[in-house]
Amino acid sequence: MNINLEWLQDTIERINQKKKVEAVSLDVTVENENLSRFAENKMTQNTTRHRIQVKITAFHNKRSGSAQTSDISSRGLISAMRRAEAIVKAIDEDPEFISPPKKQSYIEVNRFFKQTSDYSVDDKARIIREITAEAELRKMDASGIYRNGDYSYLTANTEGLIADHCWTRAEFSLTARTDTSAGSAVATEEDISKINPQALAIEAFRTAEMARDPKPLKPGTYKTLLTARAMGEMMPFIIYVMNRRAADEGRSFFSKKLGKKIVSKKISIVSDPADSLNPGNPIDTYLNPGMPCKKVSFINEGVLENLWTDRYWAHKHKIPVIAPPFNFNLSGGDKSLDQMIRKIDKGLLVMHLWYIRYVNPMELNLTGTSRDGLFLIEDGQIKHAVQNMRFNDSLIRILKNPIALGLRERRSGAALLPSVLASDFNWIATTTF
Repeated sequence: MNINLEWLQDTIERINQKKKVEAVSLDVTVENENLSRFAENKMTQNTTRHRIQVKITAFHNKRSGSAQTSDISSRGLISAMRRAEAIVKAIDEDPEFISPPKKQSYIEVNRFFKQTSDYSVDDKARIIREITAEAELRKMDASGIYRNGDYSYLTANTEGLIADHCWTRAEFSLTARTDTSAGSAVATEEDISKINPQALAIEAFRTAEMARDPKPLKPGTYKTLLTARAMGEMMPFIIYVMNRRAADEGRSFFSKKLGKKIVSKKISIVSDPADSLNPGNPIDTYLNPGMPCKKVSFINEGVLENLWTDRYWAHKHKIPVIAPPFNFNLSGGDKSLDQMIRKIDKGLLVMHLWYIRYVNPMELNLTGTSRDGLFLIEDGQIKHAVQNMRFNDSLIRILKNPIALGLRERRSGAALLPSVLASDFNWIATTTF
């Protein structure tokens, strides 16, 4: 069965005719994905997944209840709706109840590329064989994944809302290991033709070679160059807790900071689904299902301008509904990574961060470790590899006074951000790997 807007329209009409509650909504996710894995220079797994998930929510007398199903036949959907109706009639009134949204308008965003959806397993296997053969010649072990697929989100309700968004996604990641080191590289894009696996492999091989025989370094505070990749691994711990309700209730770093300068004037963070370099989802699929995602400035020249907000909190306080930033752009500079390295008298270059966790969420203090390449820089040149270290620091503190911002790169298929040179970064211990 073809799951599209026409199917959704027919389905919500049938639901409307048979519902026994005030309103019903449908949220449908469709995934068609192929994943190829390789390890120790061999292809180890190839899986293809086709999945459909439907969430049906019933609304009645200031209550809501949901049921899920993968049976998209009329009988299956009606059965799920009856379960949702039974739930909603058995529970207490919700003091934070909000009715389903009416019809909405959305930004048009094209994130679907047929070449990504159609990319063959044979083509992926050929590229993996070429890269693993090169790894063997270099006496390295290569492991990683090569993924491609197409995805859809469709939403409708009996109040007149109906929308869909389809996109594709491809990802290639590689880790190359020697006896004493590792290097890695990763790219994620909607258009698979923008990913160059061979170039990513060369990057991983080069890093692994440079990182051989790392030397220990005394823990302490060092000038540190965080690559765009490392920044992309830390930024979600800021951007995804920018919750207006938590701030208003005093449970967040951002409490009482709206309208105030919280980071350097060099720093702006904008979410724009229609950004051609970093497109995002035009429909909120998480916090406010079915509501449109629009261009929002969260931080403008260091000043906190907005926080994302759910429909209940927005209604209660008469403020705009703002979707969480499914994509975001951080302002950058005009210097390449090599140019930034040349300006460092003594410091560290961190290629990749791992196992990041909050130490103190109220201060956005994080801990984690370096991985796949940590290097000592002296007099503008990489001197040698350093044994991996654990950090304990706040990215907000670093963004208050960055020495320099580099050219921006797209990371994780959702973030456009630069490398950042921090005047001091707190490395608290060496690791055992």
